Amino acid sequence: MPNKRTIFLLAGVLLASALAPLGSTSIAVAMPQIAEFMGMSAGTTTQLLVGGYLLISVIGQAPAGKIGDIIGYQKALYIGLSVFMLGSLLGFLVRSIEALIIARMMMAAASAMIVPNASAMLRTQLPEEVLPFAYGIFGATMGAAAAVGPLLGGALTQLFDWPAIFLLNVPWALIALGLIVTTSKKQDGNPKSKLDLRSTMLLALAIGSLQAGFLGSEIDFRFLIPGVVMLVLFILMQLRVDNPVFNPRFFKKPSYLAAGCTTSLSNFTMYAILFQLPIFFIDIRGVSEIEIASALTAMTVCMMIGGPLAGIAGRLIGPRYTAVLAAAANLFGLYLFSDLDAVMQPADIIIAMGLMGFAGGMAGPVVQSAGMLSIEKEHAGMAAGGLSTMRYFGGTIGISVLSLQLGSEGVTTIEQHLSVIPFYAAALIMVMLAAFLLPVSNKNGHSEKVPG
Repeated sequence: MPNKRTIFLLAGVLLASALAPLGSTSIAVAMPQIAEFMGMSAGTTTQLLVGGYLLISVIGQAPAGKIGDIIGYQKALYIGLSVFMLGSLLGFLVRSIEALIIARMMMAAASAMIVPNASAMLRTQLPEEVLPFAYGIFGATMGAAAAVGPLLGGALTQLFDWPAIFLLNVPWALIALGLIVTTSKKQDGNPKSKLDLRSTMLLALAIGSLQAGFLGSEIDFRFLIPGVVMLVLFILMQLRVDNPVFNPRFFKKPSYLAAGCTTSLSNFTMYAILFQLPIFFIDIRGVSEIEIASALTAMTVCMMIGGPLAGIAGRLIGPRYTAVLAAAANLFGLYLFSDLDAVMQPADIIIAMGLMGFAGGMAGPVVQSAGMLSIEKEHAGMAAGGLSTMRYFGGTIGISVLSLQLGSEGVTTIEQHLSVIPFYAAALIMVMLAAFLLPVSNKNGHSEKVPG
């Protein structure tokens, strides 16, 4: 049984890490109201405020993890939580489009600092025997926060107004900060290491160009191709420098590769569905925001159930087959979800959403734990930054594909919503294939020195 300090530290880290997915999805149900406020279509507003949030988050993950290695994971978390609170206050207090965009940018940059350093703090401050449990709860919390975001946002929008969504983050972040300050051990960074600014800029340009390639009504290869080229150049540069922003050799470890691919592709589907549902029910069925949000409770509850059960399943059948079983359940849930013609009200998809939530809750902890435990402690920030980058990049591309399919012509059609489902299916099939890279037994998950 973990001691009191471990429990309270874990609680603080979990609350901090939950802010990032909560910040990205809590405005999902309010998006039609915000779009009306901004005088833009729902698809364009989603790209700007949600896709933009995810873009900045994904660009910042790897550099933020490296910064944590340099200055210490505690300091990095303090900075992230403070900036997140300031951005949230700006979004609540100043009612203008410009302030809303700036607030979302601040929150996104802060979330990039929070997530990898929260994961790295677990890796370095908790006893190793507690880590599988800790990463199980960590993964379940991240997934549940993303799923509960629309529920909280919908309730706040219905009872007050959409700016109240921003205010919720302030006391949340204060509690997380207080718990971490009072329970974490003093932790020094590695000042001899340094952040490679050239590599960081190249990574930012690569990801930004890739994202720009998916903006608008069709894929723009003028941005997509240069983005791919710059990403390849970034990887080659990281293989040659002494202090990489991210070490591509981590992907030589099958567990780490599986964790990255699974996290990215699962988020591709989950984020897109979370933002598709409010648009579908409002445009096609005329359902109110609060009814839509309440329907997502099934996903949230089942995700929180699936997280702890992942540890039990991992011990009984091993990480690989736990992840494979979860992927199969996710695909079956998507099959139930796919008959949108027959969906008249949110209650009609509760079983599908619950099954997909349970599958996500089971898979996340297994792959996160296997990936992080395969890398040595001194590179925990960089390893966590890489996984977080892939998590948010998957979500960013999912939102972009959704926006491309829904178009920018105002009210969407059921044909447009159905056209997104094959993309979800392809992503989940690849998740199942990636799961076979995980170790059969937990005994194979310990870290080994990454070849240099």
